[in-house]
Amino acid sequence: MRVWQLVLISIVIAGISGQGKGVQQRDQFFTKGDSDRRVISLSEEVHIKGWVIYSALTGKGDWDLLLMRPDGSDRRNITNTPGFNEAAARFSPDGQKILYYRMPKNVAVDNNKYGIYDLVIADSNGANPVVWGNDYNWASWGPDGKRLACLSIKGIQIIDLSTKKTIKELNRRGIVQQLIWSPDGKWFVGTANGLGQYWNIGRMSEITGEVNAVGEVDRYNCTPDWLADSQHIVYSRGIIPEVSGWAQLWMAEGNGKEKRVLYAEERQHIYGGCVSPDGKYALFTRSQQDLGEVDNSLTTMAIIRLQDTPIIIGKNYALRKAYPDANDGPILWLSWGWEPHWTYAAIDVKK
Repeated sequence: MRVWQLVLISIVIAGISGQGKGVQQRDQFFTKGDSDRRVISLSEEVHIKGWVIYSALTGKGDWDLLLMRPDGSDRRNITNTPGFNEAAARFSPDGQKILYYRMPKNVAVDNNKYGIYDLVIADSNGANPVVWGNDYNWASWGPDGKRLACLSIKGIQIIDLSTKKTIKELNRRGIVQQLIWSPDGKWFVGTANGLGQYWNIGRMSEITGEVNAVGEVDRYNCTPDWLADSQHIVYSRGIIPEVSGWAQLWMAEGNGKEKRVLYAEERQHIYGGCVSPDGKYALFTRSQQDLGEVDNSLTTMAIIRLQDTPIIIGKNYALRKAYPDANDGPILWLSWGWEPHWTYAAIDVKK
């Protein structure tokens, strides 16, 4: 068995156990020599910067939600529901609540379908979960934490949390999944069809309902998220059908201009990117497969500094030629997991 295979097994075991100890659980195969000092510095830098929540497979065969410090330490399972899979947790703007989706254990966690199951809202440490049901697809927190935006066949529905009543509705204009409301409340972004030949990133005005394409129209683009300035979007720049390649992490202005690569890796698809609340770091999922079902993709997570980008990993000639100014890190490799989200808020983990 090769060294990298042994390392990957250790990552999976660490994720399954849910009892992380930080640096010791990272992929040491990727942090040797001079890189070690850079990675240790990055690890120390982010250690106390809040919490990361993510989904991971447990030893009981279900997917639970886990919290950890951004360096991978203090990891703990906060749902412990062997009869269900939980997916795609997101912190409220103040970090005091989370929303996520719950599905029966026999339903596979799928990157393109999780938002159609039961919405759950809980405290950020997993306590006091309230199941809202499956009428709240692809929910996203509003900027004040008192409203949700959801997708339905009818359109984008803005819902008051206290009453569960729809207070505004917009035509969804082709947005079909992965809806995210901007921090300033003026925009939505989501994965859309009708903005090119394939799935694209669509930005919609909350005021007028007008939509524009953010990514290129000749390839698949998905899993968008906002930066705190509400002007920039991080997203996965996907593959072109029938052409070899891997999904990469990109950033663009909301109007679709000033696009640039943040991270690309040979033989890994990069999805589910988000940016830290202060806009200094990117957190993302690495997948061996072009993500649909997550179980078969051996997904892991990583953190990079935006100031260090673009970062390219691997010796692929086409990548190196396309991004000649790219460097190799540092990269903080985290554990087995999927669809992480980050808050700088304090969380009471002694539930």
